[in-house]
Amino acid sequence: MDVLSADERQRAERFHFAEHRSRFIAAHGAMRIVLSACGAGAAKDLTFAIGTNNKPRLQTPEHARPLSFNLSHSGSWGLLAVATEGSIGVDIEEIRTLDRMERLAQDTFAPGEYVELSALDEMRRLDGFFACWTRKEALIKADGRGLEIPLNCFEVRVDPDAPAAVLRAWGAADAINAYGLWDAPPVQGYRAAVAAPHGSYDFKYFYIL
Repeated sequence: MDVLSADERQRAERFHFAEHRSRFIAAHGAMRIVLSACGAGAAKDLTFAIGTNNKPRLQTPEHARPLSFNLSHSGSWGLLAVATEGSIGVDIEEIRTLDRMERLAQDTFAPGEYVELSALDEMRRLDGFFACWTRKEALIKADGRGLEIPLNCFEVRVDPDAPAAVLRAWGAADAINAYGLWDAPPVQGYRAAVAAPHGSYDFKYFYIL
């Protein structure tokens, strides 16, 4: 709590449930500590600005290392990605039963994704839905336009057991073709994905428990 800004502390206090408040404090406190460890400056002194589509960005002092980052959380887990160059996006989702999941997929996913999801064995379909969802969310967060990008104008691989990949993007989502896509190491009961511009990356993953 000591490293959080006054605004973050106020946001934490707005949560009705103590569990949600604790998760917010833990996620944002850990984010500041990790960014500091990566060279952004002292954790408690970090300042953030809200960019387009409400995506936070780090305001980097002249002496500090410029970094891009993205934070996502779901259930009891959070996922933070930090990059030294280029934009990065992440999404993590707790795998949970959804009412009318197939209707949601039909209304939200690209036609090819819905066909691929429907072709999965029924026991793998829920995992396939969240694999597709996290892959798409990571991409639109990396792009920076968020839900301004129609989710049905680009396709990712849906098979939860196959490597994440952008298959094609068109129209307003054409810029998505510039991004690579990776599944994050699995946590039991969750799906997670990372998106960044095409290039060579040396990903390092750390768990903070």
